[in-house]
Formats: sequence, C-alpha cells, structure tokens
Amino acid sequence: MQTFYLRNEKMSDFEHSFRHALLQWFRQSARDLPWRHNPSLYKTVVSEFMLQQTQVKTVLPYFERWMKIFPNFEALASAPVEAVLHAWAGLGYYARARHLQQTAQRFVQNPPRSYRDLLTCPGVGSYTAAAIASIAWNEPIAVVDGNVVRVLARVFNYSEIFTSKAAAIVWATPHAQRLLDKKHSGIFNEAMMELGAVVCTPMAPDCKHCPIRTLCKAFREHTVEICPHFHSTPHFKKTVNRLWILTNEALLLEPSRIGNKQLWELPKLTEERKVQFSNLKELFRAKRSITNTTYTEVVYQPHPLMNENRSEMFFEAPIFEGCRFVPIAELHTVALSGPHRRWIVRILEDGNTDKG
Repeated sequence: MQTFYLRNEKMSDFEHSFRHALLQWFRQSARDLPWRHNPSLYKTVVSEFMLQQTQVKTVLPYFERWMKIFPNFEALASAPVEAVLHAWAGLGYYARARHLQQTAQRFVQNPPRSYRDLLTCPGVGSYTAAAIASIAWNEPIAVVDGNVVRVLARVFNYSEIFTSKAAAIVWATPHAQRLLDKKHSGIFNEAMMELGAVVCTPMAPDCKHCPIRTLCKAFREHTVEICPHFHSTPHFKKTVNRLWILTNEALLLEPSRIGNKQLWELPKLTEERKVQFSNLKELFRAKRSITNTTYTEVVYQPHPLMNENRSEMFFEAPIFEGCRFVPIAELHTVALSGPHRRWIVRILEDGNTDKG
C-alpha cells in the first residue's frame, strides 16, 4: 500500500500550500454558474440534485427554467408531481425529480439542519449531503466525487488499481477530509470539484494552468495521463424496439416501466404485441448509453390488423393496457422521457410516417 504522504515534505506545509493555491485559483477562475449568483440553500439543493450524474452544460438551461417555475421550497413542495416531472423532462434519472420534491417538502415541514439530517432525505447520499451541508452551512465535511478522486490520485500519484468507483471514494475520502480548509469548507469543496472538471480532466489535463501542479507528484513523475487506474468493467449492448402508432393526429404512449408510472414514452414492441401487425416499417433508430450499457432504440410504424369492416385500426385492449392516445398538439403538456420527446420531434419533422 502506498503511503499518503509525499516524500521529504511535511504534511502541514503541504496542506497550507495546497489550500492557498487552490482557493486563490478558484476565486479568480471559478465558472460563472447561475446557482453561484446570490447563492441560497434552495439553489444549492436544486443544483446538487440536478448535477447528480449529469454534466454542468446539460443542467444550465434546466436550472434557469426550474427556478422560474419553482422559485423556492414552498412552490416546489406544493406543486403537482406531473408538473415537476414535466419540468425535469430531458434530464434523465427521473427518480431525482421525485426525491427533490420530497426533500423540498421536508424543508418546508421539518427543515434538515446538518449533514446527518440531510442523509435522511429521499435521494440524498453522502456526496449530495456533504455538498449541501458544506456549501450552504460551511459544515466541515469533504465532498468526494469522481473529479476529486482524480485530483487526489494524481496529487499523490496513487498507482494501485481501483476495483470500482466506490472503492476509489473510500480511498480518497480521508485524504480529502485532511486537506479540507475547515474555515472555508464550501468554497474549498467547490474548488476541488471545479479543478477536476475543467483542469484536471480525465483526458488531456491542462497541467500548464493547474494551480497545484508543483504539489502534484504525478506531474513531477510524468504519470498524469495514466492516473488513476480503474479495473475495466464489461460493456453491454441491448436493442429495444418501440412502436409508433399515430391515428387521428394522436400518438399512442405508455407509462414508463422504470419505476415511475407518471412518465410517458413510446410503447415497447413486445413479442405479444408484434402478432397484431401485418408488417413493420422502421422509422428511426438512435443509440444512448446508460452506465455500462449501450442501447439501440428502434422505432417501428406498424400496419395494424383491421376490424371486420376493415375501416379502422384496432388494438386489443389487454395488449395495450395502460397506454393512451395523446393528441400531437397536447404533447407539450405530457411528462415525456427526454430522449422520447426528442425522438418524437425528430420523427414528426422527418415527415415520413403514414397517418392512420
């Protein structure tokens, strides 16, 4: 096991130099982000929920719009769930929206006041709790995410292989806590995450402009590009077939099957459903990645079986139980999954569908 300390360097001197260089850089170079304008507890909570597994550039327009619709805890806590999901549509991981609203309700009814209190809120883990508690209340708890792990692994040139992200966080947490500037906990945590996001990046890190490069052992030993080391994980591929059934200017949708019945998407083309159609025309295909799986989503337009008079389309109710037709003109009022909303717009714009 590698030692935490740098050779020929007292930790107290190193800590002082690290904090000073990092905070000075952050005060001069911090990105101009909307939740940093007139910061508040509510803005911190909303931004941290949105930033879970989502890049800043993706979050920016959603955050601005969200604050106009739900400007405070009270507005969010009392809003209909459908409205909350609609405002979140496109950010993905929709359980976060529900948890954010439930957390807002907690703040209205019995406000959390510490890191430990926050851990009892829905959807709040150690990372989110530490970020909120340190940024909003200056509680001296280090925030450790992938960016912070990468910075620390390079600073200390940690060469052992991490078997998982969780193992990397376990290793990095005590080191981050030791380096933490307890008088400026929130700013320090933001600075560490910012450094990993914009300078100490996974690929092509900008060491030339890094404020702590003289303190970085990997920089001195020319190992930055290969640090940190993670055990490779298997990658999977999966194809999901979906249906495009448009009749009388209304599109058939079904509730999401990802633990959220109030989110809508194009129906899946199951084997049971496939027998209802004479043939299928491919309209659209797209790829997206979720964790370690790449999904190829293919949207088909079917030619349905006809009723006895052969005058209109017909679908067996049990096969499409839970689905409903939504007028195209009213799609903007429905909480659609972000990818599905984009696909629907794309298919309608292409104009190569057969209307029923």
